[in-house]
Amino acid sequence: MSEARSRPGKKAIATRARILDAAAYVFRMNGYVATRLSDVAKVAKTQAGSMYYHFSSREDLVEEVLRVGQERTSGYVRRRVAALPESASQLNRLREAIEAHLATILEIGDYTAATIRILGQVPDEIRKRRLHEQREYGLFWRALVDDAEAADEIRSDLDGSVVRMFLLGAMNSAPDWFRPDQPGLSAEQFERQCVLVFTEGIAVNKVPHDRSLETELTAVERGRAVCAELAATEHLAGSAQRILDAAATIFREKGYAGTRLADVAAAADMQTGSIYYHFSSREDLVVHLLLAAWKRTNDLVRESVNALPAGATPLQRFATAIAAHLLSVVQSGAYTSALMRILGQVPEDVREQAVAHQRAYVDYWRQSFQDAVAAGDIRDDLDPSVTVMMLIGALNWAVEWYRPDGRLNPQDLVNQFATLVFDGLIPGTPER
Repeated sequence: MSEARSRPGKKAIATRARILDAAAYVFRMNGYVATRLSDVAKVAKTQAGSMYYHFSSREDLVEEVLRVGQERTSGYVRRRVAALPESASQLNRLREAIEAHLATILEIGDYTAATIRILGQVPDEIRKRRLHEQREYGLFWRALVDDAEAADEIRSDLDGSVVRMFLLGAMNSAPDWFRPDQPGLSAEQFERQCVLVFTEGIAVNKVPHDRSLETELTAVERGRAVCAELAATEHLAGSAQRILDAAATIFREKGYAGTRLADVAAAADMQTGSIYYHFSSREDLVVHLLLAAWKRTNDLVRESVNALPAGATPLQRFATAIAAHLLSVVQSGAYTSALMRILGQVPEDVREQAVAHQRAYVDYWRQSFQDAVAAGDIRDDLDPSVTVMMLIGALNWAVEWYRPDGRLNPQDLVNQFATLVFDGLIPGTPER
């Protein structure tokens, strides 16, 4: 009888689930350092004291949020793939995994976004346990890609690890921008489009094994030179730049609410009071940081496209935007990562300033995409807005996993992504 009484009832189970959902949201919005149990209790509509009935501490709660998010995603994807008939092709298993992963992270978006934003902030022992589970799930995806390649069902000229990370990046970024309850594509349509983009590619005329980006990469180098000249005329004081560089690292590590100006000053090796010579407040500093992050990438993309030869095709212009964005991301990693992690955490008036620039940038991409569609270079059965956001998400995600000192240099990475996006995973896809 005592054992039966110790089991939580339906009400306790429902309360625990509600607390976890609330915690995922609060950790996503505030970061780990700045989140208190009372914050979670308020969102969960429960008493702060009752939180301890379910979780012994904030550490206990955050680990459960991370665990539940990982296990719900991993378990659902594995079950969906396992349910396929034995006769299913390796490519169809990969397709099923993509659709299943997207379906679950769109359903539990707060858990996914919280994991991305706070995993680097939690205590080491928690992070190590969660990273172990993350690696196990990564090995599952690696096996899917490797098995499809071994069966000659996907192309062999792509690095399997790069394919896997770009796929996961495109999908894991989705909760930050895709809203299934808004007009446009349904969740199911979005899942199918993601499969289509990465398996069949977006280009009409496939050029397997021979898509040269020499013209595009040359234009990026010219664009970089122009950006360097522009930066030299802005006369940003060396100490101000040092503060911004330090702020990018600290905001990335601690989140917005968990970062103090004293933390930034220490990282910049200066007195806290010196920051006020350049920035009037923490809000002023984060505004400059977010705008600097967008400006670096935006300027390089636009100047690189402008540097193309006069007769460049719309497809070359779009490919140049991809190359410039990816190279900017991997070479300005802390800024991009900080932007991704704290944009949803900053005050609304600060966020709106950054979002206004983001909208203009996405509009630029969408117009470039549509120009290539109109020219007959890109397939016309894709939603331009969704495809653009999916590609930008995959590119931005590279900052979390790519290492320039690894086996692929940045230009190799650009070529891998361009091949994946334009020509797709399926070898020898016929022209449409």
